[in-house]
Amino acid sequence: MGDCVALPEVTNQTEEQFGEQGVTGRSILIGVGVAAAANLWVNFIEYVVHASRLTLSHLPMGALMVYLFLVLLLNPACRWIARQYALSPTELLVTLACGLVGGAIPSVGLTGYFLGAIAAPYYFADPENQWATFFHPYIPEWLAPRNINGTLDHLFEGLPPGGEIPWSVWFVPVVCWMLLVLALFTASVCTAVILRKQWVENERLTYPILRPVMDLTDRQGERFPRLFWIGFFVAFGILTWNMINYFVPGFPKIPNIQWGPWIGAERYFPGVWTRINMFTISFAYFANIDVLFSLWFFDLLFIIRSGLLNRMGVDASGWKHASTDFRWIPLGAFFALVFWSLWTARGHLKSVFEKTIRRNSQLDDSDEMMPYHTAVFGLIGSVLFCVLWLSQAGMALSVSCLFVFATLILYIGVSRIVSDVGLVFVSMPVGAQRFVTSALGSQNLSGSSLTVLAFTNTIQAYGKGLFMPSVTHSAKIADSCPRSGRRGLLAGIFLAFAIGSTVSILYTLQLGYQYGAYNFNDFPFTRYSKAGFSSVLAQMRNPEPVDQFQLSLFGIGAAGMSVLTFLKYRLPWWPLHPIGFALAGTGTSVRYTVFSVFLAWVIKFIILRIGGAMLYRRYRPFFLGVLIGYTAGIGLSLFVDIIWFPGAGHNIHGY
Repeated sequence: MGDCVALPEVTNQTEEQFGEQGVTGRSILIGVGVAAAANLWVNFIEYVVHASRLTLSHLPMGALMVYLFLVLLLNPACRWIARQYALSPTELLVTLACGLVGGAIPSVGLTGYFLGAIAAPYYFADPENQWATFFHPYIPEWLAPRNINGTLDHLFEGLPPGGEIPWSVWFVPVVCWMLLVLALFTASVCTAVILRKQWVENERLTYPILRPVMDLTDRQGERFPRLFWIGFFVAFGILTWNMINYFVPGFPKIPNIQWGPWIGAERYFPGVWTRINMFTISFAYFANIDVLFSLWFFDLLFIIRSGLLNRMGVDASGWKHASTDFRWIPLGAFFALVFWSLWTARGHLKSVFEKTIRRNSQLDDSDEMMPYHTAVFGLIGSVLFCVLWLSQAGMALSVSCLFVFATLILYIGVSRIVSDVGLVFVSMPVGAQRFVTSALGSQNLSGSSLTVLAFTNTIQAYGKGLFMPSVTHSAKIADSCPRSGRRGLLAGIFLAFAIGSTVSILYTLQLGYQYGAYNFNDFPFTRYSKAGFSSVLAQMRNPEPVDQFQLSLFGIGAAGMSVLTFLKYRLPWWPLHPIGFALAGTGTSVRYTVFSVFLAWVIKFIILRIGGAMLYRRYRPFFLGVLIGYTAGIGLSLFVDIIWFPGAGHNIHGY
């Protein structure tokens, strides 16, 4: 079928056409520059201009904009001036991998939540919420900055005239937390290396998110066909038309592009967000058609099931997504998905460990970003460091072990789904923090353990799996690079992480003290920064036993996922992909995109029925054009907001 076409590989002929071969030092430097630029750009747009959020998706819009500027404008200009200055396809892939990692850092990726959460327990503490009584006795000096001399007041409210940023107050807690984040990043990279051959070569996951951008990279020097330009001007034209409304209020806009609205049959049943998201559709076209069908089909079943249960008095869902209890059904499916994936890979994993122990295994790791023994020991060392770090912070050893275990399982689950399905907006149904408190019972946890759990929202990343989806896709990108340069790509990824994190932290703090972080009017520094503490405080005040109902729903989800997975692998004609069940009703990021997924399925279904795989391949440039046109339209909107609407920008990119 057309939806199973492999990603384009970089050939020697293509490399020779553009001169440079392999992973070069300049490509690593440019990739790190893309990561740094994406962090500066995103923080400025979200916190100062107050325009679209650029880090919600697994292919971050902020990094995508910088990368497309390089590929479509800067690199062709360099080729026109002097051919030796242009980057080769492999060098462009290096910058893409670094951009994926760098784009996962700012705002709702890492630094917004991280800085907001560690500042929250002392800034938001007051006599009414009693945070000082419940949390402060359990917070070590190195874990969070204190509000000494108004340090945190000035972060959230802005410095007084002539005031200086108290960098020294932030140094110790930021360094300590970044050691934990570095360990999680290393664990993610090692896991991606260990699983790459299984996912890429054995199971042949399609990585739909990478297809359009790698198609674009592979087209260097070629003219775009007419279908590309039609798709480009359709998407760009719609967004540009709607921008007239910025200047002429009341000017008619093309509906359902920026917002839905929600529609529903009856108040007991969840609604459907009817926004036509061109960003989602452009990627979904490259996904497997059975997956697209399953996503909207299981969401339909979720709506029917939730409505019936709600009418019977069971709190199964709200208007948008599943209730707190019923999110444990997809959570069980997430765990079953990961365990099935690891069970399927048991032969490969056995060979990896034999290679690690004996070093004479026939398994070849020369095509990986790092040797298998380095990846295995790196993963073990990183996990042990995370457990000991949390224990040192005050979490009981058994609790820290369960938390790290759940965190990695959820990270792998999100990465697996994104690599297989291609949805750009995917999040885990329940965070590791809630999993631990429900599985163990908050009444069985000490105040110190609960306090550290409250801090762990710093690595939640809006449920996106932090860095693991990015490095998983970077490992796939490495598969298209010459073997001799893959270790260099690994160095570039770590540099992108280090430089991007440093730039984002420093710039975010500078903007906070300059404008007042509470004036960012952004989720990480307002509601989310204190959400983890508010949730844990409720559990401290009203300790709960092990939640048997949620665990029962977890078991139902795991059992249902296991049955669907068995049917999918045993019956070739079975049309339902189990990932649709794992995502049904999980959260805002998924439910907001179901209608667009349905539209993509209809389009692809018709194309395949009419012309088969040949017609599908013919229309790939059209949807590539839609993606580029949409991105260009978002870029134009940001430019308009910077010039004419600074501080009052328009949020037109999102779910």
